[in-house]
Amino acid sequence: MSRLAVQIILAVVVFSLAYAIVRYHVFEGVPYKDFPLFVLNKCLGLAALILLTLNFALGPAKKLGADVPDRWLATRKEIGIFGFVLVLAHMMCSLLLFGAGSYYGKFFAAEGGISAVGSWSMLFGVAAFAWLWLYNISFKSQQEADKKFLKLITSKNSLILAGVLGAGHITVMGYKGWVHPENWAGGMPPITMVAIAIFLVGFILNLRVRR
Repeated sequence: MSRLAVQIILAVVVFSLAYAIVRYHVFEGVPYKDFPLFVLNKCLGLAALILLTLNFALGPAKKLGADVPDRWLATRKEIGIFGFVLVLAHMMCSLLLFGAGSYYGKFFAAEGGISAVGSWSMLFGVAAFAWLWLYNISFKSQQEADKKFLKLITSKNSLILAGVLGAGHITVMGYKGWVHPENWAGGMPPITMVAIAIFLVGFILNLRVRR
């Protein structure tokens, strides 16, 4: 992995980690015992989405006139792969937390079972992960019979689709907290809102390039 890619990844992870700690531990008062899975998992989700957004947004940003160095463009594959690794870690942590129940009360209905929010959020999350997994392994496939399919899966549109599914997962999970800024701990938006805002910037850049 190139030095620049490592620097970008570290910067994204440090920002995500700092935001999660200040927002949830310092201002919201989440016990520090919940850092290893609950708060750290929020950091993983945010960092993963930022890296994947950089992967598909740096090129369009440069085409629209932004001063994006070519060496940054050369890191896109590396930061995209690391973003996928963070998605995998986020998914594994989420499964452990989901089993605990108390962390994600809104995912469960009062009468028992999974709520509509939990069902849709998990559906979008699993779909996004499955598509990203297919996107990554497709680069290693050598089957000529699947050439058209592989071209589709490895296209930028495919990565954007995975991002849209991931955005759906985040939106269903957190949108109710976005519209009540008076309840934001320390005046800091929920981490899901920050993630969606960053994704939308990258998504809009892609739409503008395709005009």
